[in-house]
Amino acid sequence: MKTKRIAIIGSAFNPPHLGHKDVIEQIYQDYDEILLVPSYRHAFGKEMVAYNDRLCMASMLGQAFHAESFMNYKQIAQIATSAIERDLGANNNNPVYTFDVLNELEKRYLKANIKAELTFIIGPDNATFETWNKFYKGKEIIERWNLRAVSERLPVHSTMIRELIADFPRPAFLFETRLKQYLDGIIANYIFKQRLYGAHN
Repeated sequence: MKTKRIAIIGSAFNPPHLGHKDVIEQIYQDYDEILLVPSYRHAFGKEMVAYNDRLCMASMLGQAFHAESFMNYKQIAQIATSAIERDLGANNNNPVYTFDVLNELEKRYLKANIKAELTFIIGPDNATFETWNKFYKGKEIIERWNLRAVSERLPVHSTMIRELIADFPRPAFLFETRLKQYLDGIIANYIFKQRLYGAHN
């Protein structure tokens, strides 16, 4: 049975931004596969754009990273996007917990004859024991799988980006330019064409 080192980055990806890409940068050389997992519903009931849009944009984030960066690395990791939270949460109103995601991923990899060494990536806000201890089955997660804290090297946040988009004035051709320090161009273009977060043309 093949063993794969797999890192899981879970986020709303609402939208995915350069801060998320920097997280990939920090861990890229250490894993065989990096799995981007958009949340299906927000734990605190916050509104998000449609799940399929966020899934699509998360996939674009991985594409953008490879397009710009993969030539700089000796080891090339696969960056994939998983809809596992939708699979777990679409037919019920229950929260989709990190424990359930990791447990299901492990099962799926085993069915594919892969022994998955799963590492859940956490930001500095969730890195303390006190915070992690509040997670559903947090103790079991620590016992069964790996956790890895990353640094926030780019102070970019989705809330700030959504506010910029909602307040963006015309002309439309400046949209991507204004957001280039926060978003990859392919994602900014998608947001504009789909009129997400109040974007208009």
